Amino acid sequence: MRKRNIGFTLVELLVVIAIIGVLVGLSLPAMQNLRELSRRNACQQNLVELSLGLSAYSLRHTHYPMGTIAESGPIRNEAAGYHHNWITGILPTLDAQAVYDAIDRDVSVYAPSNADVRSLAIPTLRCPSESGMRQNTTCYAGIHASIETPIDETNDGVLFLNIPVRDDDITDGLSYTAFLGEKLSRFEEDLGWISGTRSSLRNMGHRINAELVRVRGQESFNLEADISYVGGLASDHPGGAHLLMGGGDYKFMSESTDLEVLRQMGTRADGEVPLQWKTIEPPSESLPVTKPVEVTKPAEAEEDQSE
Repeated sequence: MRKRNIGFTLVELLVVIAIIGVLVGLSLPAMQNLRELSRRNACQQNLVELSLGLSAYSLRHTHYPMGTIAESGPIRNEAAGYHHNWITGILPTLDAQAVYDAIDRDVSVYAPSNADVRSLAIPTLRCPSESGMRQNTTCYAGIHASIETPIDETNDGVLFLNIPVRDDDITDGLSYTAFLGEKLSRFEEDLGWISGTRSSLRNMGHRINAELVRVRGQESFNLEADISYVGGLASDHPGGAHLLMGGGDYKFMSESTDLEVLRQMGTRADGEVPLQWKTIEPPSESLPVTKPVEVTKPAEAEEDQSE
């Protein structure tokens, strides 16, 4: 009787390896999606904490913190000026009371006495998805204006130079006004989370993630020529970036979001109907015209009115 060999043939082994390879290939994107979902949830939780901080500050002072403080504007993106910003005021609600107490407010944020504080990496200010930025930066910026313009006292956003904004000043409604948004910075020009420059302020004058070309592109930028440039919102989340609205809710805005919608969200008091409410309903002139129907009042109703 012929002895039978037990085992895999080479063909069977190759088939098994191929099947395992296919399964691994199918599972990797799913695992990456789960990791990004987890990072996005953590980012949203950061925004919730920042929202609570802004609300607590407003309740305590009857106004929101100023975006940045300086003798005069416009603000230049350089380490020269007082530049204490909106983040310093809400530190106690971010479990950073010790950091708040350590800040020397008698001098500039760039003074030697503030060097240790300026070098800190505050967890709530860091998005888990970001990469290639300084450890002591903030991934969340206050919205100073609805268009690309230098940071100044005439900005139409909520967090800008020297002017405290109250709830009553936000006539467009808190739920329709953007307070914060995600941002990315070039490593060499980021001045840290405490700096009231473009390092912690941005505007809504650009499409979402349009800033990636400047931040991650290979082009060289003249920092002196761009010294008053502020820039828009961007993130390392695929396809868009988060916004925090004044009402406390956060939105993930797609890269394809209409620029006019973004600009309107960036102003506190433009008095216009929110473009977010716009529908695809046809205009009235395109609707079919029908003969109006005459409706007469029931006799019983006439008798009741006469009584």
